[in-house]
Amino acid sequence: MLGGFFILALSSSAALTLGSFTFNDAQFGNTLGESDGGAFRNSNWLNVVNANPGNPGALTGANVDTGIANIGLGGSSPVYTIGYSTPIANGVGDDLGIISARFSTGDTFSLAVSTDGVTFSSFMDFGPGLAQSTGVGRTYFYGGAGPFAATLFVTPVDLSAFGIGAGATIQAVEITAAPEGDLIRVAGLGSGSTTTPEPTSFFLLSTGVLGLGYFVRRKKRA
Repeated sequence: MLGGFFILALSSSAALTLGSFTFNDAQFGNTLGESDGGAFRNSNWLNVVNANPGNPGALTGANVDTGIANIGLGGSSPVYTIGYSTPIANGVGDDLGIISARFSTGDTFSLAVSTDGVTFSSFMDFGPGLAQSTGVGRTYFYGGAGPFAATLFVTPVDLSAFGIGAGATIQAVEITAAPEGDLIRVAGLGSGSTTTPEPTSFFLLSTGVLGLGYFVRRKKRA
């Protein structure tokens, strides 16, 4: 039992890191709403394998394997609503990141946020100048063609810009792009993805180990 506790206390889950950005792997979204019912995604999906990832797989899950390309191309700008089972809090600094694949430059993402998953803020534009290269390359199939190479960029977002109070949380976002944004994910940044023992856990662990050592020594002397 002690050995089992030891493993549990020190276990951790690896967070996704792209360049200087570390994402909370519990905040990659669980649900995906599509304003056009998925018509655009069905022709413009991105995937590391040659298959349509479907809904919600195109824009949810703790990975950067899938996405939707060319949002806004030809004036078609479907809105994608991503819901989070683990809310994203307004902490210190940037709170979420828009991950995009740079097949082209000059793309603007428009983002709205919701504290209850129902009512959304006004859209706010995040232009191409705000996107930061992660230096991470990725190869995707696009709508059945490819594969094509791209570099992943992250546009950091501070929830304070939407009037979200310190410590308050959002449960969903709405996002679209123009003129041809290649969206991979909208995910939470920062802590929460790695499990670290609390001080009491360290105390129990250390006293348990010491107690075991004492018991072994007593048994040898018997």
